Amino acid sequence: MERRKQLRKYIQRAKSSLTLEKSIPIAQYGLFLALLSSASLILISRLFVWPYYRQIAMVVFVTLIVATMVFIWRRRVKEKEALHTLDLYFSHNELVTALSFKDDQDPLVQALLSKAIQKVEQAFIDFKARKKNLFRPKAFIGLFVTAVVLAILYVFPAATQIEAIEVEKEQAVIDDMKKEVAELEKKAQTKEVKEQLKELQNTLKEAETSEEALREVVKKQKELALKEQQLKDKQTASQDGVTDEQGLSKEEVEQLKELAQMQKGLTQNANATQTAMSKLGKPASNSLQNAIASANNASTNNQNNKQQGSQQSSGNSQSSNQQGQAGQSGQNNAQSGSQQQNSNSQGQGQGQGQGQGQGQGQGQGQGQGQGQGQGQGQGQGQGAGRGPGSRNLLTTPNRIGGSNETSVDGGALGDGSHVSEQQGNAPITKGSIKPYEEVIGSYKDSYLESSERLQLPKDLQNVVQSYFTSIESQ
Repeated sequence: MERRKQLRKYIQRAKSSLTLEKSIPIAQYGLFLALLSSASLILISRLFVWPYYRQIAMVVFVTLIVATMVFIWRRRVKEKEALHTLDLYFSHNELVTALSFKDDQDPLVQALLSKAIQKVEQAFIDFKARKKNLFRPKAFIGLFVTAVVLAILYVFPAATQIEAIEVEKEQAVIDDMKKEVAELEKKAQTKEVKEQLKELQNTLKEAETSEEALREVVKKQKELALKEQQLKDKQTASQDGVTDEQGLSKEEVEQLKELAQMQKGLTQNANATQTAMSKLGKPASNSLQNAIASANNASTNNQNNKQQGSQQSSGNSQSSNQQGQAGQSGQNNAQSGSQQQNSNSQGQGQGQGQGQGQGQGQGQGQGQGQGQGQGQGQGQGQGAGRGPGSRNLLTTPNRIGGSNETSVDGGALGDGSHVSEQQGNAPITKGSIKPYEEVIGSYKDSYLESSERLQLPKDLQNVVQSYFTSIESQ
């Protein structure tokens, strides 16, 4: 048994040697074919814009290398082939003869095994010393030429290849946008917000350019802002008792919180995408930049309003005494103006900001809010007040410099640079009181005309139109 194991060790060594000798030529041809295929793909990519041509060429190269290795493994030398090859270097085929018998107790078999053991070392030396044909000149020449051509094609790319690389970078920006929107969709809890973000993901899949994808993100951000404003208006109207509807439901409260968070996430996404596009040498168009800036300002104003609201609620107790004194003074002054004002309506209003105004029977102010109350006074400050009055009237400022016809420059907008900015006191004139329904129409027409001159996208114009429609319906 020991003699058989010794003979089989030599057979295994012969097998490994034969496998290597057989694999080297196959590997040379396989590598040549892989390089030739990659070079051919890169050469073809010079004819037209083909994004990801480098990655495709690399995948083809690796695939052919793996296929070559699989082919080598399938063509590996078997033990029987190694046995007969090594037996050729025995004088009388003692190796095959000795291993063909199974009975080691037979004297003849023992004699054959002993003779094979004596000759196996010399036979293996002769086997290793035989002439081998490992290298293929044609394969080596092909490898060298292909490698040189491939290096030249890589170092000196064509214009189409450079453009294809730019398309790849732009697609990477779109992919980053998709990932961030997908993360926001996972974080969303309410059904409404999830559906909105899911719709945005589907839209981004169809986007071909980064600007188109960015425009869709800004559009969705505007839609979420409009939805948030509608919920806030509903909440404010319910708290002030303007409508008989109940306040926001539990789901709507959660939705209001999520809308603010999703808008913040989309704002960060839009800003990062705009920066990435600038680095690629493809900045966003002027109209899209204006839309992004408008969205950023709206997001900043919402955060400021939240902070001011918390500060205002904490300071209500301190300003209550001052509000009472102001209300008493206004009531005394209102008696002198009751002859010119036939009737007073009852309501509540809150105002905050700085303003100056005059009225008979009614006082008005302009700022971040609007409110009316009985009384006559002039002042400047910041705070909140309550008093009887009507919310259906609005103070509109008179035109400074006369009532001449206005002229509008209908020319197209162009690019320019900032020249200077000066700050100073602007004149404040007395306004006139008009019904709310009469004023909102003129404001709407003026804003829509200005939005057309700004060349806003069609979808953003629809958002503006929807916003004024929601105001008019209240």
